[in-house]
Amino acid sequence: MMLQFLFGALMGFSLLYGLARGTEAETVAAMLGGAGEAVASAIAMAGGFAFFCGMLSILRRAGAAEWLGRRLSPLLRRLLGPTLPKEALESAALNLTANLLGLGNAATPMGVKAARQMAKGGPAASDALCMFLVINSSSVQLLPASVIALRAAEGSRDPGAVALPALLATLVSTAVGVISCKLAEKKA
Repeated sequence: MMLQFLFGALMGFSLLYGLARGTEAETVAAMLGGAGEAVASAIAMAGGFAFFCGMLSILRRAGAAEWLGRRLSPLLRRLLGPTLPKEALESAALNLTANLLGLGNAATPMGVKAARQMAKGGPAASDALCMFLVINSSSVQLLPASVIALRAAEGSRDPGAVALPALLATLVSTAVGVISCKLAEKKA
């Protein structure tokens, strides 16, 4: 809701500014041109998204998500705590696995389920829930499908060039988040 208000206010201010300067025709032409470019970019990106969603769906059906989830469970047990219920651990592992594979839409329901399971038992957020939210928010990306699709749609010569920098950046952000949570746990 707030974003809609902000976007509307920016559009209204831009239009009023153009009218006040006496450049109505240029203002309207720029607004319509920008809208046309946005639609063209969205259509071009749809192909890239369809490709990545298809590839990731094949990986998921082949068992890659479950395989990664099993591999992540011991690490998550150490990060989230040994008292975490098994169902919450499984949901968290599937959520993080989906994020690793670039399946953001598939990750969300599992993340919500994991958070709800971790939140049972009290009104305050537990250390495990806080850690999970930090790890989930930093979202280590092995395959940043959305960014690659956007770069391809905009005509990049090497759309996949962002994969390694994205992986390194998300690994660093996750490490900083985990260390911060562990330090906060010790202080509490």
